[in-house]
Amino acid sequence: MGFPKGLLLLKNAGIQYVHFDNILNQAKKARDGHLTGYVKIRYPECVEYIFFNDGNTVSAACRKENTYKEHPIEKVIKKAKNSPHGTVNIHQIDSNLLHMILSLFKEKPLFANKSAEELDMEFFFKKLGDLSFGGFLALKKGANYSFVMFREGKPDLIYPTNKNKQKIDLNTLIELLQKEGGTLVSGYKGKDLEKQANPALIELYLKFINSMIKSFSEIVGPSIIRKTLIPSHENATKQSGLLNNFKISEDLTIHYNPFIATDKEITKGFAIWIDQFSDSIFVILGRRTDEIIHNCIKDYRFALKSSKFFEYSKLSRLDI
Repeated sequence: MGFPKGLLLLKNAGIQYVHFDNILNQAKKARDGHLTGYVKIRYPECVEYIFFNDGNTVSAACRKENTYKEHPIEKVIKKAKNSPHGTVNIHQIDSNLLHMILSLFKEKPLFANKSAEELDMEFFFKKLGDLSFGGFLALKKGANYSFVMFREGKPDLIYPTNKNKQKIDLNTLIELLQKEGGTLVSGYKGKDLEKQANPALIELYLKFINSMIKSFSEIVGPSIIRKTLIPSHENATKQSGLLNNFKISEDLTIHYNPFIATDKEITKGFAIWIDQFSDSIFVILGRRTDEIIHNCIKDYRFALKSSKFFEYSKLSRLDI
């Protein structure tokens, strides 16, 4: 089962019949609003998830046996597109449940995997009451999760694995925990979370830097570009470790392995790299450098502004 299923929009469709680009596009065009929920893909060896908030991909994960781990969105989508075997389900859930699920991957718990059978219930819930606990409990049994939201130290809503959400009081929760043997309890504050970056953001920055590489190569030649691009990348990785995921081939094309990062981390990393590269070229071409970069930016200026690239880059001097 895994996570609470919410409203099931697609059930057990063969993966070979599912067009994932359509799913990604339709998530933003749903008749009743953009999709908040998850796509669950069951393979023979594991189960993988793609999570959506208001139509946008925000995270992905993989479950092997009873263990969950966050994975790069792009990696999960690529596997889904290329796999010949598997089944696909699409679940619509509310934003509170989505937030609790994502907290499992992104937030350090206040306490983790306490056996319900060993808990001193009276002391435990009194402590939560005294703290006016406003987070949630994750109840894990095998591979299945249920979630209990608290309000001012008292249980308020429960999202069971196989039922709809419902109101719950303290006595009912204690009875449930005592009845359900083998349940592990973890507690979370439910802090604000940053989503994984959309793979399209990386593609934007790669298109921009590739445009710069092409334009500069036409003027000074690929040999000079190689001698500036590679050192600029090496220097930038010292300030932004995520750039180690990017490799430059002999023909100056840039490749990368999917990784987990936020929009801000990726934008800052590319701003550092592009600034380093621009500074190196400036030594050779002088003020002409800015004119060439300005022309490269034209096709991407609105997307770059939207991503806040110029807030972190010295190219803000171009007054795009």
